[in-house]
Amino acid sequence: MKMAIKYGDEQESSPVVQERTTGMIETRDFPELYDEFFDRVNRYLRCRVYNSWDADDLTTTVFLKALEKFDQYSRTSPFASWIFRIAHNTFVDFVRKNRELPTENEDLLFGQETDDTWQPEQQALSNEQVRLLGEMMDKLSTDQRDVLTLRYFADLKISQVAEVLGKTDSSVKMITHRGLQQLQKLYKEADRHEG
Repeated sequence: MKMAIKYGDEQESSPVVQERTTGMIETRDFPELYDEFFDRVNRYLRCRVYNSWDADDLTTTVFLKALEKFDQYSRTSPFASWIFRIAHNTFVDFVRKNRELPTENEDLLFGQETDDTWQPEQQALSNEQVRLLGEMMDKLSTDQRDVLTLRYFADLKISQVAEVLGKTDSSVKMITHRGLQQLQKLYKEADRHEG
């Protein structure tokens, strides 16, 4: 089967080419994208560093870098992949510079927002669960932590995580699967020790 692709003012008859040329272009300007992605980038960085001030500083650095390089953003790939590649690289640079390990502080993982309707017992239980998650994440490999935090804290798709980390989709799926299995195993071991 031949695909007829015409150039110039004529229409392209290939739906794949049309989708690539019309459906994948990011048309929003930087302020709109900043508003949409700021909280996600900040949440991702808060789960990777020890304190909220560093996370906030890194978030600012990420968006300053993005603003400086926004004219180089191709707009044909998802903005999420592009901004989280910047965020991940900024985090890696920060770790190298400061030799800092992932967070153990439970209020940094999900922010410090609290619901006034919660009872103190529920808040304590939630804090304990987040603390345990932080401990378990620290026991994973670097690849597993990178993939799982981008996937679940930054809320990226598998293809976007792959693009950010320079891996294949199948590699990200495998790392995700193994990381989640390892977390499940660690939780079961923790339950056995408590019980």
